[in-house]
Amino acid sequence: MAAEESRPRHLGLPDYIRILSKRKWFILIVTAVGMLVGGLLALSSERLYEATSLVIIQQRPQGFFWVTGEEAGMPPNVAMETHARIVRSSDVTQLASEKLQQLPTDSRVIATSTEIQDALNVSVIEPDLLRIDATSPDRRRALLFANYTAFAFVERNLEDRQRESRDAREFLERQVAQYGTEVESIIEEMTAFARDSGFVDIDSEIGQAVQSLAAYENEERQAQRELMAAEARLAELRQVRGSQGDYLVGEAPAPNPEWTTLQASLTEARIGLEKLQSQYTGGNPLVLDQQALVEELAARLADTPQLVRAESTRANPATTGIEGEIKAAGVAVQEARARVAAAQGVLGGVQERIKDLPDARQQWQGLTDRLDAAREAYLSLQGELRQARLSEAVKKGNARVVDQAQEPREIQTSLLHSLLFALAIGLFIGVGLSILLEALDDTIYSVDDLQRVSDLYLLGVVPLHMDDAGPLVTVDAPKSPSAEAYRTLRSNIRFSLFDRPARTFLITSAGSGEGKSVTTANLAVAQAHSGLSVILVDADLRRPVQHKLFGVPSEVGVTNVVVGDMSVAEALTPTEVPGLRLLTSGPVPPNPAELLESEQMTAVIQELTQLADLVIFDSPPAVMLTDATVLAAKLDRTIVVAESGQITERALADVERLFRHARADILGIVLNKLRITGGDYHYYYYYYSDYSEEPQSPRGARNASGSERKAQDLIDLNSSDERGRDDLEA
Repeated sequence: MAAEESRPRHLGLPDYIRILSKRKWFILIVTAVGMLVGGLLALSSERLYEATSLVIIQQRPQGFFWVTGEEAGMPPNVAMETHARIVRSSDVTQLASEKLQQLPTDSRVIATSTEIQDALNVSVIEPDLLRIDATSPDRRRALLFANYTAFAFVERNLEDRQRESRDAREFLERQVAQYGTEVESIIEEMTAFARDSGFVDIDSEIGQAVQSLAAYENEERQAQRELMAAEARLAELRQVRGSQGDYLVGEAPAPNPEWTTLQASLTEARIGLEKLQSQYTGGNPLVLDQQALVEELAARLADTPQLVRAESTRANPATTGIEGEIKAAGVAVQEARARVAAAQGVLGGVQERIKDLPDARQQWQGLTDRLDAAREAYLSLQGELRQARLSEAVKKGNARVVDQAQEPREIQTSLLHSLLFALAIGLFIGVGLSILLEALDDTIYSVDDLQRVSDLYLLGVVPLHMDDAGPLVTVDAPKSPSAEAYRTLRSNIRFSLFDRPARTFLITSAGSGEGKSVTTANLAVAQAHSGLSVILVDADLRRPVQHKLFGVPSEVGVTNVVVGDMSVAEALTPTEVPGLRLLTSGPVPPNPAELLESEQMTAVIQELTQLADLVIFDSPPAVMLTDATVLAAKLDRTIVVAESGQITERALADVERLFRHARADILGIVLNKLRITGGDYHYYYYYYSDYSEEPQSPRGARNASGSERKAQDLIDLNSSDERGRDDLEA
């Protein structure tokens, strides 16, 4: 029974060899066309010249190296591939085009940026070289394109690097001018203030107060920073301790940081008092203020305890180390808080004293601070401006031309190389198209194709008949390979009927022209040669051909018997082959299918089986007409003939489906007209030069008893059909 769907096709090395052998002329033609096109292109190609320039890119070393002032602040190295793209950019090629147009009249070259870009090919030569190749049909243009593109790239590279220093210089010049104007404005304000207020030397009068204020402010800021750091450290340690476990907190006497700070401030105030007393009289306001400060600090020190109760922690065994750090951090926080409080107290006193100073003094100090800041910034920017101007003056690009193009070289296309390349391409395309055509082609060519797409039993393979003998090779050329193939087919049919005997056979095909009628005639002759009584019925009532093959008239036949004009025995026509009689189609009826489906046709078949050992029917193609399926339902076995190279997988599947629906018993399939000229199929057949089988006497065959006929069949199977058995087993 046939498979419902085609099994996947797996191509092996023999399949590829077969494909190449089958389509060798197609491959050779495609290859020849490819070589012809390649040769014509090589001969007609334009002569080109190529010139080469080399540019080196000096990259700065990467890693931990000393960086000079010139290189500081420069952008990182640009990849060599990026430089290669920049060479072919429109900016560089446009500059090269302008340089070429600026040459003297006798050397001037007019070329657009796009033309130069199309002529360039830039590649990277590791680690730091750019190869600029320019190709042109004009020798001189190729040379100039390569050199002037290199010059333009070096110039653009220098401009890009100098642009950084130029931008920095211009920015610094604007800043210097701005701060110079500010310094002049502040000096004018101070001059006007001194003239209006009448002070001769304000600094000598307010210097001490301002110094004290600045010192205490710095001390207060320092204390604040220490306090913030200590609190942050304490919070961090507590967070770490919290993740590790609990701890016990207690109190213990500890030095009072506030007392320590007041003690230090008192000592410093007394020293300042002594200095003032050595310079001024006891009634001087500064001396009096300092005495008041000493007394205030002494009073606060007397009221402040020297020791305080501070938190103490008892370390958890799991967190002993962290608890110690937390304790130390807590002490540091207390000390920092005490210093902040002391500094804020002292600073508050100084600020109170500053409030009592004339507003003129504070205004003067503000002007002085502004002047100092503006002057410092002005001087710093002037130094940076001098450095930027020096850097701009000495700035150089990191690209330079190391090898200019001297003499362009001719690029000559090798005809041999072009032909070899075209040969390879044509061969590749030819082989690829051959395999593609083979994959798209569902035509059955070989036994492997047939077995891949169908489960039908292969009864035999008939080679393509190439000699001058007629279609009845079993009569005209009994020693030919085709005749031997029909005898092998006869033997294989007998093997297939070993446990299921049959006497009526229908031979058909999927389409017309596949050789079913010739196969039917030769099979009938081969069966008759084996000593059987055979009747060949031409049931193709549309285009009968059996009477033409055997050269007998066709005035009477199947149609006459079915309609009752004569009996079967009267309609039979003897042939020149002993034991073989022919029942031709007779007159062509208007309704062949109805005639074959009638009960009269069934009776004719029964009568035929009583007159011969085997009855073989030739029918129309099965796919196009219903005649074959109608007959198949009435006969014992059906044999399908498929022509190699013509029948498709779909047609074969349609045949199987039709006969399966008609409940016909398909004995097998015969692969007909197989070409055996190639090396792939030589093992299917042998030329039997020593073949000496002679047709048996029809008279003896017809007169022999049943037991004698069986004996004769066994002799046939043991002698002339022995080779058919070997082929089948192979």
